[in-house]
Amino acid sequence: MATQTNLVKPGRATEILRDLVAIESVNPFFPGGERGEVEVSHYIQDFFRRLGLKPQLQEALPGRHNSWATLETPGASRTLLFEAHMDTVTLAPVGDKLLDPTIRNGRLSGRGACDTKGSLAAMLAMLESLVNDPTGLKANITVLGSVDEEYLMRGIKLFAEQGPKVDAAIVGEPTELYVIRAHKGLTRWRIRTAGRSAHTSRPDQGDNAIYQMVSLTQHILNAYEPVLKSKTHPLLGQATLTVGTIHGGTGVNIVPDACVIEVDRRTMPDEDLPSVTAEMRRIVAEIQQQDPKIKATVDDPFADIPGIDTPAGSDIVRLTAEVAGQLYGHHQALGVPYGTNASWLAAAGVPVVVLGPGSIAQAHTADEFVELDQVEKAANLYAAIALAYPG
Repeated sequence: MATQTNLVKPGRATEILRDLVAIESVNPFFPGGERGEVEVSHYIQDFFRRLGLKPQLQEALPGRHNSWATLETPGASRTLLFEAHMDTVTLAPVGDKLLDPTIRNGRLSGRGACDTKGSLAAMLAMLESLVNDPTGLKANITVLGSVDEEYLMRGIKLFAEQGPKVDAAIVGEPTELYVIRAHKGLTRWRIRTAGRSAHTSRPDQGDNAIYQMVSLTQHILNAYEPVLKSKTHPLLGQATLTVGTIHGGTGVNIVPDACVIEVDRRTMPDEDLPSVTAEMRRIVAEIQQQDPKIKATVDDPFADIPGIDTPAGSDIVRLTAEVAGQLYGHHQALGVPYGTNASWLAAAGVPVVVLGPGSIAQAHTADEFVELDQVEKAANLYAAIALAYPG
């Protein structure tokens, strides 16, 4: 398979990335995210129109639209999807320097530069290049900007369930241009303990829900240790369990009558998610049997997202790894511990890999940046894959 490294105009992906980073698109789950992805969605719709393509919109959440367009190839029967999410997180006030894209020492800094506007910019540059010169293109190429990845992935879930049929997909996330074929899923719960309030001058008259939770948490971690060690994957290591937040009490002079923790359980791709919740409830029930003083409930999951494990021998893995290997020496398809929008495409039966510029170490950081050389390389890598994909 012959590939080229100069399919996309040099610097074009960087130009688009500067535009995208300057647009605030914080997910509404985070402070300052009231507008969500609206303006980025408008930007890519206008981009599609300038290329002569018709934007397609899907309202995934009120006022928040998945936006995509397809470059159709005459005679093609297959469609390859390139997807990147439009939303970002926020670790600093909206309107700060992170909305002012800055280039220094070959890096572009700004909110979302790495996660994952670098991928989106490269995909748009790739699409523009193919529209201008579709020579050799055999398949239809769809580029999608999705909403809500940084919270519950509801945008890609709706697209996978109700959007147009695609035959394979590449999800843009910071992978340093390595092909990712496997990653973990996750289940998240709130676990609550119930006590009885009293004045702290007479704590014996109350039942401290925080004390219950401290005991319960340690018991959960101990009980889960052998469970997690038994859940392994050759590319992903073992499953994990983390208590991420704790809230309880209303005042320093009041014995707390309620406490809640939020728990993150990273799952293996072959784990059945309802069984994971049943497992947690069983463990909590056994702890309460051993210590009746603990009065606990496990809520239904507020996030339940599968992992992916696209076979190494699948067409999309072999093709993307071959192209990445020829262009940049990245021949091997890898696994990562974090989750992506690829989960819901895989759940819908779409063969999918994750591939994009930047390092996950820079995602969600206060000084987020992406190496521009990788963004430019990603655009050419995406174009080479699009041209190599069979129609």
